[in-house]
Amino acid sequence: MKKELLKIVQMASRDQPAWLQKKRSLALILQERFSKAEQQQEWLTKWENPSLEINSDDSALIHDGDDYVALPINLAVQKYPELLQENLMEKAVRWQENQLNAIHLALMDVGQFIYVPDNTELKSPLELGLVTKSNNPHNLIIVGAGAKVSVVEESRYETEQPIYAATEILMGTGAQVKFYQDNHYQSDFTRQAVHAYQARESVLNIEGIIPAVSHNYNSFYSFLDGSNAHWNVKLASLVNNESQRKVTTQVDGYGEGTSADVKEWGWKTPNSQLEWGRLATVDGEPLELHQQRVVASNKTLFINNMPRNSENFSSAHDFFEEYLPIKSWLMEHC
Repeated sequence: MKKELLKIVQMASRDQPAWLQKKRSLALILQERFSKAEQQQEWLTKWENPSLEINSDDSALIHDGDDYVALPINLAVQKYPELLQENLMEKAVRWQENQLNAIHLALMDVGQFIYVPDNTELKSPLELGLVTKSNNPHNLIIVGAGAKVSVVEESRYETEQPIYAATEILMGTGAQVKFYQDNHYQSDFTRQAVHAYQARESVLNIEGIIPAVSHNYNSFYSFLDGSNAHWNVKLASLVNNESQRKVTTQVDGYGEGTSADVKEWGWKTPNSQLEWGRLATVDGEPLELHQQRVVASNKTLFINNMPRNSENFSSAHDFFEEYLPIKSWLMEHC
């Protein structure tokens, strides 16, 4: 680790709370002790001389009421330190998990904070739409016990450098969250992480469009902490122009009646790559898992890696219209 990078991080965080200054510096100092993330070097090489967007908060959602709180994450660490100190990159996107996560924390500069109190039901979706050149944006969404909320994330990331955009969703007992994501990137090298922590009896429904960029890695994960917690994920991807996509879906946890269900639909053109990873538990926990993967081109159709020769589609539109859930959010955005 270069001393110059540590100085940049310390200078950028000088106006932040002492606990966050220490945490960011510690992440940078300790990162070499952690395991390596897949293909991380393309990102780390470009981040050796970062340009941090500390004051780029103009596009953040702002609301500070009894029904919910929505603030730029740099303001939230000042106003709600008790929520941020305990939860930021500790339970979902964990900063000690690998080197890339640690440096993401150190270089994190902009993002959105959302807090929905216990037993609150928000009738209208919360719409997140960051517009930024940040290379390390980070969203933290905390939903209290028994609360219900829908969140739509449609951000525009305008940097051409490799980017790691992370969203954490932390849910209390019995919370219900619907999360929709369709972000847009200028960078050819992007990573997206949507990671969650779910207490017992919580339900998280995710629908996401995998970004259309040249090299894209996506990680979807939840820690299902207790009985009758449910994680349901629906993803769609259009891969063309020799692009590469990799999507991993993993869960941890335990509890009677706890389950994970993943459905994925992808259209690819010749010479492009789409890898839907196998849904798995990280440490072999005996959770109920269900996964369906459908990948098609104008010549082939595979369902759960098994070829089907009975159908041919002339376009991605025809494929998605046939296979995506009718009137779903995914259908409207593909």
